[in-house]
Amino acid sequence: MKTVLKYIVRKGHLGLLLWAAILLLGLGSCIEKDAKIPPPEYSKRTSIICYLSPRNANVSVQLGFTVPYFGVQSDTISYYSDAKVTVSDLTAGTSVVLPFNRVDFVYRVGKNKMPILNDHQYRVDVVLADGRSYSASTQIPPKLGPTDLQLGKFSVGKLEQNQQFGQRVSVNVELKTGNTRKGFYYSPQFDIVLEDGNGDFYGNTIYFKGSGVEEGLGSDTLRFFYQERIWLQGGGGMGGGSAIDPMKFNGAEGTFWVFDKGYAESYNKFFADTGNPFAEPVLLYSNWSNGAVGSLGSFDWEEMTITP
Repeated sequence: MKTVLKYIVRKGHLGLLLWAAILLLGLGSCIEKDAKIPPPEYSKRTSIICYLSPRNANVSVQLGFTVPYFGVQSDTISYYSDAKVTVSDLTAGTSVVLPFNRVDFVYRVGKNKMPILNDHQYRVDVVLADGRSYSASTQIPPKLGPTDLQLGKFSVGKLEQNQQFGQRVSVNVELKTGNTRKGFYYSPQFDIVLEDGNGDFYGNTIYFKGSGVEEGLGSDTLRFFYQERIWLQGGGGMGGGSAIDPMKFNGAEGTFWVFDKGYAESYNKFFADTGNPFAEPVLLYSNWSNGAVGSLGSFDWEEMTITP
């Protein structure tokens, strides 16, 4: 695929910024003096995060504890350095104890000591120095192939001119999977390339509904639809543009991801939090035993180029 020479500008965030400004002004007009409200009661909980993948060079576990959300904040890393952390391959019947790395403050071994293999089941066991213990399990997703995601229907409309913002064009792209498996979650993350009548190229990242993550359907096909009017940034600058019709879809490049439930839930929570920073804090997904927070998850991916 040829090098992308020009880029497409996503819709501006003017409305969001204006709303935020109005909100801040409203708050300012309401606050007359400091309110004396005690912070919520703090309950210290163990925090464990581990994401396994055949693509990772190491097997790592982050082990620490929660700190108060309110009050004086600190950049100090909260961690346990004296725990016993064991990763077991339940399918192969092997296990390894992870040593604590005092440079990165994580428990870690190289994947040569504990290979992470597709479709294998793994368990992570954590025992703190005071005897408290936690565990969680995951199954590594199936390996993806270069043809597991294909191009479906697609269309590109005629160029629209706007005196203030330049040129835009309507784009419809469908990506569809082969067979998928229930219990695993799939997410294409791709850039598309358009070509105009001059032979110039325009690139744009495409975003699917919600977080772009869909659960597998077994033998049925998952379909991801992108439908949007996108702005072109060309040689004409703001209010102008050098693209000419006909515009055509030239292909897509990106990564096709597959997650287990633990990773998918954590990804969706993160997406919900960053997608709406003005909302209430999002509760973390957790699949550890005995009340620990954080998650054990797994993932894999395949880089792909899809052309008409």
